[in-house]
Amino acid sequence: MGLLRTIFALTVVLYHSWPTSLFVGGENAVRCFYIISGFLISYILVERNSYPTLTAFYVNRYLRLYPIYICVAVPTLIMILASGHFGFIEVYKAAPPAAVLLLVLSNLFLFGQDWLMFLGVRHDHLVFVTNFLKSDVLLYRGQIIHPAWTLGVELSFYLVAPFILRRRKWIYVLLALSLGLRLLFIHLGFGARDPWTYRFFPTELALFLLGALAHQLLLPRYRQLSDRLQKWAANGATWFLVAFSLVYFLIPVEEVVKLLFLLFVFACGVPLTFLFQRRYALDGWIGNLSYPIYISHLPVIWACNFALKRVGLGDARMIAVICVVLTIVLAVLLNQWVAVPFETLRSRVRSQPGS
Repeated sequence: MGLLRTIFALTVVLYHSWPTSLFVGGENAVRCFYIISGFLISYILVERNSYPTLTAFYVNRYLRLYPIYICVAVPTLIMILASGHFGFIEVYKAAPPAAVLLLVLSNLFLFGQDWLMFLGVRHDHLVFVTNFLKSDVLLYRGQIIHPAWTLGVELSFYLVAPFILRRRKWIYVLLALSLGLRLLFIHLGFGARDPWTYRFFPTELALFLLGALAHQLLLPRYRQLSDRLQKWAANGATWFLVAFSLVYFLIPVEEVVKLLFLLFVFACGVPLTFLFQRRYALDGWIGNLSYPIYISHLPVIWACNFALKRVGLGDARMIAVICVVLTIVLAVLLNQWVAVPFETLRSRVRSQPGS
């Protein structure tokens, strides 16, 4: 699971820096992350029952995301303000007060980052839009870390997870409603277009719930296998999903068919990749780099494009390779200097007795 998570994170890096889509592509990588998140949250809430109180769960998950986010967001904001690029300041000058307030709060606390993908400005008013690019002011340019909208989606899932994952009936009902809502949006003509393809939490909830069902239905069955067979299955599933993810973009099949197959085999295989990670500590360490890679890559791309083009290096592929390397280095530092120390604090939160 760890290697796959980092491959998906690097896929997003390449999605934003490479001139063509590679591996599973950025959108599909995010979808797979949702399935993984659903699996892991179900594991810690339902199987391990790791948190003594609801507050402990929320605090712990927030501490997983926020420290690294803020450590990346602050220098990125300084870089943006110093360079005067990206239209950042212009957004705050042109947007109505309600939009400015939402931007400030979402940049500070992460909640609401995904809402901006469905809001726009019309006649100096903050309004709902079906396409965030059709707005008098492009609000997403006021985000410090653009990909952080996925953290808003994650936090929305964390908000409801304790109330639904322990009740299998609720999982089935909400899965059906989420899929039905997606089909309705497609029927209405906008559901197959960005931002509705992978940014709207009510429809993406289905992916989180698929991950939760993979934990609750499939993992117990895989664990019933003999130790030798379980090891072979875990190794085989992990390396198959790694290979499939890497060659996905080369497979000459219609995209919707490939996507459905990817989501199906990934949901079926993610419990085995989890068992693989439990056997190999290195896989877990590699996986810990996925979040810092994801959250820090866009500032690295901005800085590389700015610096390397000034010295005359304009080849997009070379810049992309440099961006990937620097992002990995930065992720290792963030993991060691930020994530590891905060993991100690998160452990204390988990160990506190319930009130």
